[in-house]
Amino acid sequence: RVYEFSYLKGILKRLFEGAKGARFKSDSSVLNLLLLSLQLDFGLFAEHASLLNIPFMTELQHEADTRELQVEVANLIYDFDRKHNSDYVTRSKVEELIFEVSSKFIVNKNFDVHSNTFKLISTLNADSDYQEYVLLVKIYMSLCSINKSVEVDYYKVKVNGSFHIVIPSNFSKGTSEYLEEITVRHSFSETDGVMMYDDIQVFDLRPHQPEINLYQIRLEPGDEVQSMVKYVEISNVFQAISTNERYLIFIADNSILVDVLEDGKMNIKINQVDAKVSTIFFNEAISFIPCFKFTEGQDVIIFTSRNIHYLVDKGGQFCPDYYGMKHELIECITSEELFVDLNDDPQFRKSKLSDLLTESKVVVYFPDYYLLVASRQQLINLLDFAIYIRNIGFFILVLFFLQRTSMKLEYHERKEKVVQITGPWKEAILYVLDRSHDSHYDAIFEKQFLDIDQHKNLPLRDFIEALSDNFTRYQRHVDGEYQIIPRKKQKRFLERIICGDECFHFSEVGSGKTKVIMPLLCQIFLSNNIAAHKHLARGGKRKDTLVILVPEHLLPDARTQVFRHCLNLNFRQDYRVH
Repeated sequence: RVYEFSYLKGILKRLFEGAKGARFKSDSSVLNLLLLSLQLDFGLFAEHASLLNIPFMTELQHEADTRELQVEVANLIYDFDRKHNSDYVTRSKVEELIFEVSSKFIVNKNFDVHSNTFKLISTLNADSDYQEYVLLVKIYMSLCSINKSVEVDYYKVKVNGSFHIVIPSNFSKGTSEYLEEITVRHSFSETDGVMMYDDIQVFDLRPHQPEINLYQIRLEPGDEVQSMVKYVEISNVFQAISTNERYLIFIADNSILVDVLEDGKMNIKINQVDAKVSTIFFNEAISFIPCFKFTEGQDVIIFTSRNIHYLVDKGGQFCPDYYGMKHELIECITSEELFVDLNDDPQFRKSKLSDLLTESKVVVYFPDYYLLVASRQQLINLLDFAIYIRNIGFFILVLFFLQRTSMKLEYHERKEKVVQITGPWKEAILYVLDRSHDSHYDAIFEKQFLDIDQHKNLPLRDFIEALSDNFTRYQRHVDGEYQIIPRKKQKRFLERIICGDECFHFSEVGSGKTKVIMPLLCQIFLSNNIAAHKHLARGGKRKDTLVILVPEHLLPDARTQVFRHCLNLNFRQDYRVH
């Protein structure tokens, strides 16, 4: 029998009004989804949505908002499709079936059992999970009709430990990707419909379509030192809604808070520590670099991020087009590296360095200003940073270090008839590859490398003492002294490792195994000290490979220490740190 629309609507309306505002007790997902579908098709959703006992509806920012509901249902369908890989059941096939039965009756008489429709219906009937799936697809089709849109632009943000869907009045794909990434990596909360980070209110989510904006701010050096970088501009910045003069920046898992004072000056805090933008002269090799400097102390921070933009002086040699290059140099360098895939099989992968760029933070310690990095990724980011600010010396030093990591670099000088690498960039690369010689450059860059081969003939104990003295220069300098100084017990323990005739077990907590003993052992292995290598040979031929097995929970720290202490040894020596 066919019933009139208004007659059926009256039946449903009396059903929902009879509940008198109390949520239905039934927790049957199929029953509640059926009622939701009926509410949408008969125009009763806005008034009676709160009656349904559907878990995902309680997580919506606004319960009766059809646009938010459409996004949530689309995500549920996507999750279901990802978990079920049936060839016969796809979203498009179910939509076609629903369209077909909405315009005609399918009678199970003289029905072709070999037809695709019969196979689809049989598959849907065979698994009870598909009851919910069919209803979700039907609900999504109704929502598309109501919202007059197949897709709804939305932001997905994680607050209070769970994801929320926000339908903005002004959508940006770049903002959408950034907000999802940042809210996953940092802890945001929501109080009374206001999204917050710590005590900073960033977005008001109470309107049905809130206005979500990210900003750009300009930071200028706070000292009188001048370089080719005139100012720093940072994008994807949060602005506090309680005031127009407070901004929040996230770079490499660090938070930067910027307060604009009445006189126009800026008060900057990095992780709650006072800092300022500065241009520091590091040494002859690195020269001047724009960075952040702590107000209390001389240590500096180099941030690298695609959200940081530097205005480079466009006059003379610092003009981006001065070298006649059509592309940024970072796009003309590829790397081939070894990695282990999901099947635990080793594979080689070739990538452009420009595709590997991420964010990073490198702290350079006063007074030695050694460039100490924690990973190969930081070196890739710093190489791009050096190219961006047109600092040839910095580029050479980073490239020296990168050559010693577990990747093979290739430089694409030409592409067909187009010259891609030229000018001083080409000369710098040839110099690092030792295909050109410059005694003046050698004198400058040799100072950035620790010459441990000069101790070739020292007795082992004296050699360990010499390396321990140099070891302090890798550490933070506070109140006139270095924070980590190798103790006598650690030196003797290191000597025992090298000279021991047999393996032994040692697991004392706080002994400095990872931060002191292991990096010193690696430096000794990379040296040419006769006494050390005589013991390490263990009566055989000289060893050329050192493998260190580290407990998994210590691996990140161990890798950091090896990179920090073993990339700047012996200028021009050819070795690799994997």
